[in-house]
Amino acid sequence: MKARELLGVLAATALFLVMGLSFVGNVPWPDEPTSIPVYDPNATSPNGIANEIFSTFAITIILIAILLGAAMIGGVYLAKMDEPGKVGP
Repeated sequence: MKARELLGVLAATALFLVMGLSFVGNVPWPDEPTSIPVYDPNATSPNGIANEIFSTFAITIILIAILLGAAMIGGVYLAKMDEPGKVGP
């Protein structure tokens, strides 16, 4: 094993250990499971997570959906251009 590869493995191992210890370390885990309302169809005010997201950030979610859709279409277009023996898209 080369020194550079060994250094990469050691760095990845150290990072994994730090992440693992920070996750398992002094975290105040709850004693009992807690209930998080996901969606409440009868709510007059946004009580659930889905109610809050789609009522407060509706425009943002729509713009992100359009951006991701355009990125997928562009990725497929670019991938089809790289096919061997093909002249154009």
